[in-house]
Amino acid sequence: MRSMTPELPDDPEAEQVEAWVQLAELSQDPDFRAGVRRMAEHHAADRAQGGTARPLRDPAAMVRDQAGPASVAGVGPASPEADPVVAAVTAQYARVYGLPDDAGLRRRLLARLEVAGDPRRERYLRLLAVINGWPAPESLAPALEWFVRALRARTPG
Repeated sequence: MRSMTPELPDDPEAEQVEAWVQLAELSQDPDFRAGVRRMAEHHAADRAQGGTARPLRDPAAMVRDQAGPASVAGVGPASPEADPVVAAVTAQYARVYGLPDDAGLRRRLLARLEVAGDPRRERYLRLLAVINGWPAPESLAPALEWFVRALRARTPG
């Protein structure tokens, strides 16, 4: 999805109008707007850290690819079997952004994923897909929730 902007067609279907109204209501939620602002600030900080010479990978996508299978397989987030999953994601995040894979990086990643895991973000993306006629996005909630618990269990204060 190149644009996160809703574009209601000239002759919208009823479900698109309903999604438009729901999106308007969601956009009035001050907590949601603050979360979107934090996501934008995190994205800007990540781009500044990682430079603009190469496309940067969204941390939520890293988690989806690595933690999704572990979550589906029933691996406990606090179990030793989760260690390599956490290590793989944090190493990839560190490599992409040119940062050391340390406690500071883990706290930074945790902050970004907690914002990305807001259920209102997923609702926004689903409404946006309806309005714009896009396929429904895959839910990242199970993988994000699993990974946040796993990372939190391995991140000091």
